[in-house]
Amino acid sequence: MGFKEVVEVVKNETMEVVEITKLRAKISKEKSAIKSAYVKIGEKIAEKYPDGGAGEEIDALIAEVAASKAKIEELNDEISRTKMED
Repeated sequence: MGFKEVVEVVKNETMEVVEITKLRAKISKEKSAIKSAYVKIGEKIAEKYPDGGAGEEIDALIAEVAASKAKIEELNDEISRTKMED
């Protein structure tokens, strides 16, 4: 195989890698869109059933979210208190 043939093979393989990379990026974008939709679905369910009633597993997840929100509020209060001490 001569130099020109080697260059052509390398060029073709590089183009293939670039195309595969582009396709993988598109797949990642679609997966991100799916995750975003799932988050929106979860938010809607949590808003509709803040006190439970969406099913045992969903209620448990809603409770986890509520606990995390409460913890965030506590931490924000702690930040405020710390700033006031300065």
